[in-house]
Amino acid sequence: MMFSQQRTVGRQRGNASRRDRGEATTQLVILTPLLVILVFLGVQSALYFHAANVAAAAASQGAAAASPSSTGATSALAAAQRTITELGAHSARAPVVALDGSYVVVTVEIAVPLIVPFFPHSVTRRALEPRERFVPESNR
Repeated sequence: MMFSQQRTVGRQRGNASRRDRGEATTQLVILTPLLVILVFLGVQSALYFHAANVAAAAASQGAAAASPSSTGATSALAAAQRTITELGAHSARAPVVALDGSYVVVTVEIAVPLIVPFFPHSVTRRALEPRERFVPESNR
């Protein structure tokens, strides 16, 4: 009787190992594309946030260049474009400068390189700076 029980247990182990055959390959086939997608999403996110930082820096530099009362929109455009070029990005559109009476607003749109579909193609940032104004000593 003992012999037949051992034989049955041996068959069960053999059946279990046959059922598990190829399981590691199946897991690898399922997990590999998921890991590749996660890596691509990470790289795409890094590219997006880099473009956002470049856009913010360019808008800030442009607004700071146009804030003195003696300068105008051309200095803001030149500073924003110079920053974009120095940081190695590509603008989706030319920077836009709006000179209000007491403020300057610079809007910069940077193109985002696409690796993964369904991500934004560009990122826009704005910077607002107060315009410097001359106040005579007698009016202070």
